[in-house]
Amino acid sequence: MPPPNLDYFVGAWSFDWNIPESPLGPAGKMKGTETYKKILSGQKYESDIRGDGPEGPFQGRAITSYDEKEKIVTRYEIFSYGVSAFKSGPIGGDLGGYYTIYWESPPFKRNGKEIKLKGKTQMLSPAHYRLLLEISVDGGPFTSLGNPWFRKVDAKPNG
Repeated sequence: MPPPNLDYFVGAWSFDWNIPESPLGPAGKMKGTETYKKILSGQKYESDIRGDGPEGPFQGRAITSYDEKEKIVTRYEIFSYGVSAFKSGPIGGDLGGYYTIYWESPPFKRNGKEIKLKGKTQMLSPAHYRLLLEISVDGGPFTSLGNPWFRKVDAKPNG
């Protein structure tokens, strides 16, 4: 099986996300774009996130990297609405070139609650990927936080 190439993400992606109410914020529709660019040799990327959500416009930044030896993807994201998270986990794939990143976050605090996130990023085609996200609040069971689709807008990175 060929190793994953996270250059897959380089460029702009639009997203639509129906999110439920949680300690992260109110329920509603979140939509916007995430634009990835390669920042260093190897597989390290920075992304700029801009959108509108239930609480109005927001922006964010993320750093994503792939450790080829360990087959681990890490991502640190921070948003203007006060949420930041570190996510890490293994990546697996098949001979058809479809890859899935399985990740979890360590617990973090938001609105007086302890939050833990986990999920999958499914790289389904050159033009689409899907995020399946779950949340645990104060050690409770994981429940769905939504499953947004990301659609490729532009194959060229900005910057």
